[in-house]
Amino acid sequence: MRKSVSVFATILSWLALTIGNVAHSGSAAVNPDFFYFHKGDTPDSWQWVLSDPGNWWMPLQGNEGVSEAKKLVMEASDAPEFPGAIKLTWSKQDKWGGASITGRSVDLSAYENKAELVLALRLDVRSHKPVYVKMICGEKCEAQVSIYDYLKKAPLREWFALPIPLDCFVSQGADLKNVTSPLSIGTDGKMVLHISEVSVSAMAAGDEGCVPDNPIISKQTSE
Repeated sequence: MRKSVSVFATILSWLALTIGNVAHSGSAAVNPDFFYFHKGDTPDSWQWVLSDPGNWWMPLQGNEGVSEAKKLVMEASDAPEFPGAIKLTWSKQDKWGGASITGRSVDLSAYENKAELVLALRLDVRSHKPVYVKMICGEKCEAQVSIYDYLKKAPLREWFALPIPLDCFVSQGADLKNVTSPLSIGTDGKMVLHISEVSVSAMAAGDEGCVPDNPIISKQTSE
């Protein structure tokens, strides 16, 4: 996984994306095969779901809600530069809480070595416990990647983009032919995180993604 980069640089890469005609020409709509949260909207039938031990499946009608055991709160972000962004607040309760995007399926297998899942984030409070991004690919099919080390070094209260190559998820067992939840992010620590965009973007030239002997993968497996 490469380093976090400026969200503005990543926006330029989104505009230049060539895989699959991500945005519909001449339309404000975006292709839900590649955009999962964009300008405050979860396109098509994608939707947010909150989870904690009180209820592992709490679908939201919009972008606001509180998980059953009150581990996680989703509300509007206060970021004027990114209208529609959300704010996720994990409480200090010592229990897991997660926010996921789900509701349909997409085949990303053609882009395994060409693209990455990109999160546009603002971190206000760091978690001192592991933070994972998970991709779900149907029943009994999922893969998770630790982003704890990256958030530990990320700037506070500044927007940045965190890219995760798709083959990182494949190396952990994901089947990209049937992605039913492109994003699930969670921790059992206390954390405050804003999200303005979740999408798939072409990897930068020269990036290799995750390889079998990548020490990051070995570390994740041992956690």
